[in-house]
Amino acid sequence: MSICLRATGRSSEGERTRKRRLYSLPFGVPARNVADAMKKAMPPAGSRSNEEKRAAKRAAKGQTPTGARRPATAAAAPSLRERIAEAKKLEALDRAKARAPSVKTTKPGAVQPAAAESATPPLRNSDFPNTYIKEISVQLDDPDHSVTLTWTGPQAAAQETGPFRSSPGAGLKGLNCDDPATSHRSGSKCTPKGTFVVSGFQDHLNSDSRASDVTWFVRARGIALHYFPTVPKYAASHGCVRLEEKRVAQLIQSNSRVDLTNVVIDGVWTKPRKQW
Repeated sequence: MSICLRATGRSSEGERTRKRRLYSLPFGVPARNVADAMKKAMPPAGSRSNEEKRAAKRAAKGQTPTGARRPATAAAAPSLRERIAEAKKLEALDRAKARAPSVKTTKPGAVQPAAAESATPPLRNSDFPNTYIKEISVQLDDPDHSVTLTWTGPQAAAQETGPFRSSPGAGLKGLNCDDPATSHRSGSKCTPKGTFVVSGFQDHLNSDSRASDVTWFVRARGIALHYFPTVPKYAASHGCVRLEEKRVAQLIQSNSRVDLTNVVIDGVWTKPRKQW
């Protein structure tokens, strides 16, 4: 007696019902028909089994399974050499040619244009250049890193001297900016200790337009005194001396003289909570 396999056509009967019918066939059905029906009903498992075996072998050897995503690893922290190289790039960006005060000679009796008067710095004293800032002293001691001005000239006694608040260089992580040799190191992000001379002026730093009214004193490293909107009570800059008040930065820039005004960086540098 032959039995034909027919689908019921009812969508409500699922895969489990079809499999149950296959396994409940009577013995009279030819074995080949049963095998063909089972192949159609059941997905081949041989390939999956072989893949699982290969994956188990790879796992035993410590290899990553094929097609599996490797876990994302955290980027390695840059080395001190890499951070110094990056800081040198920043210094190179800031060491652009600073404008020096130009002295224009005029013929006797010539009328000065009105624009020349408006170009005079707003906080320049009336007796400049006879009266000017002779020395800018920066004390690295916490918490104010005080900046004081020493004047020279006929009207020196009438000028503002400070002290004013500032924030020096924080230095790279792992460096001690209190050591003079380390503080002079290019790429250290330390404010260099010692005595220097004003070498020029600029409206703002090339690397950050927020740093304005710039007075250079180590232009080869891009180090200057300048105004900055953030001046915390700890060393925080990239090496420059941040001044808390814009007015003070303008006062220094307006009354310092290139190659005549000294900048003295002294005192005990205190390591901040966070370095670059």
